[in-house]
Parts: sequence; structure tokens; C-alpha cells
Amino acid sequence: MTTVRETAEPVQPGKFTSAQLEFGRIADVTRVFGIKRGTLYNLLRDGKVRGVLLRVRGQKSGVRLISMDSVRDHILSQMNGAETHAVEPATVATQVAA
Repeated sequence: MTTVRETAEPVQPGKFTSAQLEFGRIADVTRVFGIKRGTLYNLLRDGKVRGVLLRVRGQKSGVRLISMDSVRDHILSQMNGAETHAVEPATVATQVAA
């Protein structure tokens, strides 16, 4: 007598939009956050986001990976800073009229 065991369905390949990337390439950052390549390189240069260039010793090219958490943290810090420095709409209208 054979016993048949039922298991869960195998995982199928596909797009997993709910999964968050830990590291991403430049194109991934652009797709997820809308930050363009030049802006991202400026943020890397200024130390506002973290990234690493992986390459074989002696090679010119490699793979640049960006910490998605550092990009997310930078965006959140900008949002929090904007809340503390928010300008009242009436003040803006007064400044424009002047």
C-alpha cells in the first residue's frame, strides 16, 4: 500500500511586487523610487545614500549596488525635514506678490 502525501503547490516564477529589495542596481532605484541616475550618483557622492561597486581586481567595470534602505531612509528624512520647514500657503502668496 502506497501513501500519497499532499504538499503545497510549488512556487512558480513570476513578479513579486510585494517583496522589498535589500540592494538594487541603478535601474531598480529609478523604477522603485523615480530617482534618476545623475541624482543618485550625486546622493552617493554626498554620502546621503550607501552603495558599493563590486568588481574583479584590475577590471574597469563592475556592478554598482545601492542599499534600498538607505534610499528609503533619505527620502523619509527629506519628508520629515519638509514638515518642520513647511511654509504656509498664505506666506508663499505674499512672497510671490511682493
